[in-house]
Amino acid sequence: MRKIAVLCMLCSLYTMRGHAEVEAKVEAIAAAKVEDAREIMRQVYDRNDGQTQVSRQTLSTCRYAQKGENLVCAEQPRKKTFESVRKDYGSTEKDKKTISVVIDPPAEQGIGFLQYDYEDENKDADQWMYLSALGKVKRIVSGNENEPKNGSFFGSEFGYEDMELPHLDDFTYRLVQTETYQQRQCWVIETLPKPQRARKSNYSKSITWIDKATLLVLKSIATDRQGKKVKRITMRDIVQIEGVWMPLQININNLLTKRMSTIKFEKISINKTIEDEFLTLRTLTDGAFREQRLKEYRTTLN
Repeated sequence: MRKIAVLCMLCSLYTMRGHAEVEAKVEAIAAAKVEDAREIMRQVYDRNDGQTQVSRQTLSTCRYAQKGENLVCAEQPRKKTFESVRKDYGSTEKDKKTISVVIDPPAEQGIGFLQYDYEDENKDADQWMYLSALGKVKRIVSGNENEPKNGSFFGSEFGYEDMELPHLDDFTYRLVQTETYQQRQCWVIETLPKPQRARKSNYSKSITWIDKATLLVLKSIATDRQGKKVKRITMRDIVQIEGVWMPLQININNLLTKRMSTIKFEKISINKTIEDEFLTLRTLTDGAFREQRLKEYRTTLN
């Protein structure tokens, strides 16, 4: 479970002047016509997410059943705990490096995932998976440049493509409507991949609910290449940490397999110092180096 200046709301911004600016921006976009959907999405992509982030997360996956209006696990969920470290780079901080390492259960300890996202629209995200039991790093690639990536993040319903940050100009956008979702005023936007992106994407369309106040995506429904609704992603427990709005829970529901995965942030810190050397392949393969650095970063977690 990919971001305009409404972001003055996210810092020390509850001054009268700052609040007035936020309201003015929101009102301007709310009056937008269909062709302005791209501008809304540009602000979503430019949203402040902090220059660095350290977190501990739990990931649970299960087959589900419908119980009234709720989805419940129909089996004992498989759970993992992992620690994740991210740092932004470049003048616009749109190049991002993220590493995630499983710390529990013991049998999967040390399994790691490394991803580099790029602002350059001609560069796709680089991804690597480290299998600690085999002591091997696997670079994640598609069969060819016209095929989507297959496989999942730590065995969950989050696919490798779901983990990548999108490029704004890889898609076209249409403002469908505005409505209330989770008691928040939202824009509802339809996103279609352009031909070049469509050739290497698992999805042919998505409908996304965007919170006007925070520019967070609260819900997204993705359609597969055959035109079937395949995944529903929802964000809950929205909080502000050190001036950054973020969800503490991300749920993905695979509508075809009837399986769901949930990521919960247990602890998190924003804008702490992260060494560049940590966000490399060495961290995946060198357990002693990895643990030494993680021990330092854990002290920043709240």
